[in-house]
Amino acid sequence: MKLSFTAKIRMIILLLFVISLFQAILIFHLVGNFSTITELKMNIQNTLYITIFFQFVLTLILIFYIPTFLKKTFSGIHRILKEISKGIYTIDIDMKNFETSLDKEFYSVVISIKEMLESVKKFDDLKKDKIVEHHNRILALLNLAEHGFIILDEKGNIVFLNDKIIDVYPSIQQGINIMDTNFPPEIENNIKKYIITVLKTKTKQDYHQFFSPLLKRHIGLNSAIVRDSKGEPKGAVISVTNLEKKKQEKSKEQEF
Repeated sequence: MKLSFTAKIRMIILLLFVISLFQAILIFHLVGNFSTITELKMNIQNTLYITIFFQFVLTLILIFYIPTFLKKTFSGIHRILKEISKGIYTIDIDMKNFETSLDKEFYSVVISIKEMLESVKKFDDLKKDKIVEHHNRILALLNLAEHGFIILDEKGNIVFLNDKIIDVYPSIQQGINIMDTNFPPEIENNIKKYIITVLKTKTKQDYHQFFSPLLKRHIGLNSAIVRDSKGEPKGAVISVTNLEKKKQEKSKEQEF
């Protein structure tokens, strides 16, 4: 039968106690039964030498065995915790291996970690689902809006643009960097210029209008700064108004 870590430590401590008890009993026996002082002295010395040697060996075993065992035991647990610290929650824990190689006290720690992982993963999945749900809801709202919207990060990368922008200005595409991309003169001299000012100043700019030769009417530009929880600017949202040409033409036809 394989002894557990706790059982081994108890056995070593019990052996130390037995040796000490044997040492005391033997010395009392020698003191009560001796012929000469010299003989008694030699017997006590020999007894002490032998018992102290065994006590020293057992103490060394304790000193070196405990750290080695704990290092081996917690290496697997440490690996699991390291993965968790990196945000990895889908960890394959070999519970059978831990059950056979660890004491029940240490194995219960692994069980608790596994249960915690299941709870964290469940919460993480729910959080991701909610984030995706809110993200899709915002995208739907932006696509249903009458205005065009361009969302950028602080470096000028276009994170999102709705259908109104894509329909009117197909050269503006999601994923490109607006600062590093050349556009037709209408976009370059108006929309891009306005966006660069917003990103460089990191502040909301006043409402601005420009005449669009493409649409034959004035287009409005407005802006808002996206900030994180600390108030640091992380990007901008640009609103482009008066893009719905068909709607305006229909309203004119109704007037006639």
